[in-house]
Amino acid sequence: MLRRIVETNDRMYLFSPDDPPPLGARLWGLVKLRLIDELSGEPPDSIATVRALEPNLVSRVTSDGIGGLIGIPLQVFPDLGTTNRSVHLTVSAEGYLPLDDTVDFLTDPTFPITFSPPPPRTLALHRQPTVITGRTVRNNGGTAMVAVDGATVIVTGIWRRPPPANFSVPADPPNLVSLQPPLYAERPAPGQSMRRRNLTPVVGADKQIVDDLVAGVDQILLSDRQGLGPGDVLLLDATEPDLVEYIPIASVPITAPADQPTRITLEYPVNHAHRRRGIVQKVTPQLPGLPQQITENASAGDTCVFLDGLTELAGAQEIEINGPPGDEHHTVKSFTVVTDADGYYRMPPLSRVAQLEIHAEKIIAAQLYQATTTFRPDYRQRENRLDLTLKV
Repeated sequence: MLRRIVETNDRMYLFSPDDPPPLGARLWGLVKLRLIDELSGEPPDSIATVRALEPNLVSRVTSDGIGGLIGIPLQVFPDLGTTNRSVHLTVSAEGYLPLDDTVDFLTDPTFPITFSPPPPRTLALHRQPTVITGRTVRNNGGTAMVAVDGATVIVTGIWRRPPPANFSVPADPPNLVSLQPPLYAERPAPGQSMRRRNLTPVVGADKQIVDDLVAGVDQILLSDRQGLGPGDVLLLDATEPDLVEYIPIASVPITAPADQPTRITLEYPVNHAHRRRGIVQKVTPQLPGLPQQITENASAGDTCVFLDGLTELAGAQEIEINGPPGDEHHTVKSFTVVTDADGYYRMPPLSRVAQLEIHAEKIIAAQLYQATTTFRPDYRQRENRLDLTLKV
């Protein structure tokens, strides 16, 4: 820059400042984020963090959900003048599912002289699931309440966002199902479908897990590979209902003898940890049913999936999801349950719903006892208790 004279304390100095750095060499908010709770539209109610896969980036997130990644573009993308680059980030917050996102930076031929970051983006975080459980009772004709066994408890309506208190908003149809385990991959709508496809274990072909398996890995060491090939679907931890996973095989090495332990690569990383000696079975997919379309974007880790209807899933124990990046198989549960001998019920894991309409009923001595209520689950609790009093 041009030199200039600076006068201070009755003295004169000849000042020649450095040229200003190019835009690409300055400190920028490279990724600007607004984090919200999917159900409320408000900032998450716990402290959020942002981690980036790329180096030379610093994370900042405020308590009101505003944040992002800070860095000097020339250090993060030294070749942005000739190559498109991306930042891969993961947002985490207690009580919410981790959310992966990718922010693209397009090539700028004049970089680093010029630079412009992408516009701010809003990311909606999905709550960890909760479970609604409770008891159904009725008056016995006196002052005491007795348990109602065999009562049907069903979700009859849902609200994705909490309805306002000053006027009535009709509920949406409860076209959702609960999956075990949660989704392995992101499922954007439209373009994804779900159909009934029950899976029958192959008798006499059980394998064992040789080494403990941590969540998030896609390779499993089995006791042998006899009868296995790419595309076959494996049932992991077949004797542990809370840990079962159905995952197709991506590849099977054939260098070692078939009856020896073999490390097999799966199509997806496992959602659960699995202990050694756990039973693994090959399963045979049965004839598929007709598809129901997925109507809401779903993220990896989501338990609940929203559909255009439930008719074609009647009688399904397992389902198959079709669409990119590939097929998935899951155990499926509906939000219709029956109370046990003591009147207790337990819904499958629930997420992504702000409010529900729940109905319970049973015919006793030719009289219909029933109850209907609306309920807002507290997702900060792993279980929500809702007792229902049935009346004529």
